[in-house]
Amino acid sequence: MPAPLLTTYDLGSLLIFEKLCDDWVREVHKFNSQRKKGKNFVVFRNCENKKVTSLEELKEELEDTAFLDSAEFKSAFSHDIVSNKVGANKIARRAAKAWMADPSAKILSKPKLVKAAVAEVVKVKPVKKVPKVKAAPVEVAAPVEVAAPVEVA
Repeated sequence: MPAPLLTTYDLGSLLIFEKLCDDWVREVHKFNSQRKKGKNFVVFRNCENKKVTSLEELKEELEDTAFLDSAEFKSAFSHDIVSNKVGANKIARRAAKAWMADPSAKILSKPKLVKAAVAEVVKVKPVKKVPKVKAAPVEVAAPVEVAAPVEVA
């Protein structure tokens, strides 16, 4: 059995996993050491496990690089990554494992957008009108009993 494309250590430090084209992906990893805590590094990898670390090296490897000029890469300092690194790692690991299972597959799972899904559900559900209930009339003055006078000695 061949070795996996990403090791367990690589999967543990993964923050972002994006598929660039048919056989190349972009990985953003975090450093786990105390000295380099908060710093990140980028690795471009193909399905033969060839790694390059810069965009210029990737352009040398690819034949058609026109899509890279207009591509917007997600940063490790974007709000959704910084605010939830554990969740970002979980999403990236799932995407990486799906890509490792079939590197030539065209479909790669995208992160779920919870807010959009909730908005669609709200739009689909019909609004039920609640019938108004008529209240019973209230007596204006309730009968009051007069108390006996108290004598002071």
